[in-house]
Amino acid sequence: MAYCSNCGFPLPNGAQFCPNCGARVKEKHIAERPSSVSLEKMLQASILGAFISVMISSLSPSGIQLYFIPSFVSSVIVIFLFRARRIEDAVTIALAVYLFADAILGGIIFGSLYVENIPLSEAYRGYMLSFLDVATYVFKPVSALIAAYIGNKLIPSIEVKTEKETQVDYSLKEEKEPGGIIYST
Repeated sequence: MAYCSNCGFPLPNGAQFCPNCGARVKEKHIAERPSSVSLEKMLQASILGAFISVMISSLSPSGIQLYFIPSFVSSVIVIFLFRARRIEDAVTIALAVYLFADAILGGIIFGSLYVENIPLSEAYRGYMLSFLDVATYVFKPVSALIAAYIGNKLIPSIEVKTEKETQVDYSLKEEKEPGGIIYST
């Protein structure tokens, strides 16, 4: 419920003037910020970032574990390229890049094992998880948020020029009549 800013009286819905003191009610407009990047562009950015991440992972020397670094770098790049000015858009793109990159890499690895008819236990024979493996796996979502923040901050802030709003000045005219005070514009 809204209250009069002058006297604190509860205002009925749609009131333009306070029924208690007659003060003009100030309307509060909450404007929703539109997304700086459309959903289609976010999806394109995410898929492009995932493929960049997969390329970085595939071209890395064998024996070197890059963990989250390919997805991190590709997220920063596509957020910058697609100009995701809102942090919400940047986070969405970064998380989608990480998700799609993991899905693509998992498909490639498990698909190749399936085609060659190699059991998973045989493929990872003798491999023991290290603390670094576990720590980087846990840190991965946090690194996506950091990538989103960095990619978002790299974008130069461009002021959007809007037309000046014309203000209509409504002056109140107070007339004292035998029945009381009448307010009119």
